[in-house]
Amino acid sequence: MLRTAVEAVRSVAATEWDSLVAPGDLFCGHAWLRHLDEAVSPHSAVVVRRAGVLAAALPLWDASHADGSLFRLPALFPHVPELGRAELLWAGARRAVRNGVLSETGPSRSATLRRLLAAAVDHARERRRDRVIVPYLPVETARELAATHPQASLLLHSAEATVHIPRDPAQDHRPGATGHNRKRRRRELRDFAATGHTLEWTGLTAETADRVAPLIANTRAKHGSTGGVAWMRRIFDAQRRVGLDAAAATLLCRREGTLVAAAICYRHGSSLHGRYFGADESAGRAGAAYFVTTCHAPVAYARAHGLRRVHLSTSALEAKVRRGATLEPLAAVVLLDRDRPHPHTVEAHNRKFAAGYRDGFSDYAALLDHRWFDFLD
Repeated sequence: MLRTAVEAVRSVAATEWDSLVAPGDLFCGHAWLRHLDEAVSPHSAVVVRRAGVLAAALPLWDASHADGSLFRLPALFPHVPELGRAELLWAGARRAVRNGVLSETGPSRSATLRRLLAAAVDHARERRRDRVIVPYLPVETARELAATHPQASLLLHSAEATVHIPRDPAQDHRPGATGHNRKRRRRELRDFAATGHTLEWTGLTAETADRVAPLIANTRAKHGSTGGVAWMRRIFDAQRRVGLDAAAATLLCRREGTLVAAAICYRHGSSLHGRYFGADESAGRAGAAYFVTTCHAPVAYARAHGLRRVHLSTSALEAKVRRGATLEPLAAVVLLDRDRPHPHTVEAHNRKFAAGYRDGFSDYAALLDHRWFDFLD
């Protein structure tokens, strides 16, 4: 017997919640959600239990006051006016640009997910919303989730740069690992060293967080964030309280001894997630510090620690693809009771979106994930 409820994420035991989290799904984990609960605002969650045991969960949050275009429906789906007019309850971690599905595995999984989405729709109705959106899902995950509910639509809306690392470096046949891009990498590393830069990997201690927060806040402000240094320090304080600092790897980039850039990555399963980057703009851009700090060094770190994937997020995609990352599509599962997009509208949107990436990255076709072409047939 499946039973559903709406609870605060903090009310669910971490061990129970994390038993449903797939390896690599950092932003689905209890600690990630809890630090945002403390630093920003609490997540609620629709949960499904079988005989009292957690079988599935879906964290929920309100994006009505989110900054920028990452969580604005008209910006994500300009060609689907039905969504531009909707007021939806957002699922997944707050402002996460890579989500996953938290559910039991096995033959009951599909029925459990169907029950989970139905409960989420009911909860959104109670909140007087036009139902639910689960954004920033890998396409295969979105397909599985959408297939469980008759009112679900799958819509492409973003892309993620990912570096896949083979177990045997000799077997690395990615186009980004050979030819022009390999020469680019060597040249950037030479320039980096020649201009007096050094790198140091360290933990996310209170002292380190205090030093990197101004750099990260400075870079975030360039892209519209209004949180400032105090917001970043609050985030890092919350991460240490819930134990996320144990998964954090902080990269300090110095030029002739002065800190000029920093990146913070997080390990989960066999994946490394690049999450925060900051730089001192007054230091100039000599020596390819940005590319080394955000691309080359995290990949080298992952390889040295036996990790298989580096998730480089959804921004500056061309720069990352030019340095060997694969461009993978991300999709949203949208559930509407009324004004649901017509299947032809959904198909046309997905075809146009995929064609835009195919055409925009035509010089790097071999680094486009094969799933883009599923929407172009």
